[in-house]
Amino acid sequence: MPRWLDHIEEYLLLVLFPLMVIVVFVATCVRYLTVMSLPWAEEVARYSMVWIAYIGASLGIKRNSHLGVEAVLLLLPKGSKIFFDYFRYVVIILFNVLVAYYAFQIIQSQIATEQVSPSLRIPMWFAYGAIPVGSVLMALRCCQMLAQIRKTPEAADVCSADEKGG
Repeated sequence: MPRWLDHIEEYLLLVLFPLMVIVVFVATCVRYLTVMSLPWAEEVARYSMVWIAYIGASLGIKRNSHLGVEAVLLLLPKGSKIFFDYFRYVVIILFNVLVAYYAFQIIQSQIATEQVSPSLRIPMWFAYGAIPVGSVLMALRCCQMLAQIRKTPEAADVCSADEKGG
């Protein structure tokens, strides 16, 4: 995998988060310092937040930093920890594939009806595109985690301890 693709979440978040902060800051300043408002700013902030949430969830899987019930896993024998890691990632993959499938159907409907946002007048499928993109990224990151566990089964315990600490 190309290096830039392995860090795609970081690059996207590096653009989206400052964009959202700047737009909200400017809109707030304009609202309180003048009598006018920026109606498009609220949409930019909202759609940026949606994209940030879905891409950030993928980054969380990549870094193994999602919350889990560690106390239960620590009580299990080592072999069952690997099984539950497999099980967890397979469930996440299946869930995200379903979410992506239904999100694509919604997007196809929005493309067909040519629905646009009220202020920005951008196609609504662009805003909803965060759902399948994030879901596919999460499924791919889970596949990478499964491959890593398969390659080095002892890395499942080491990876989760290392990643959460740093």
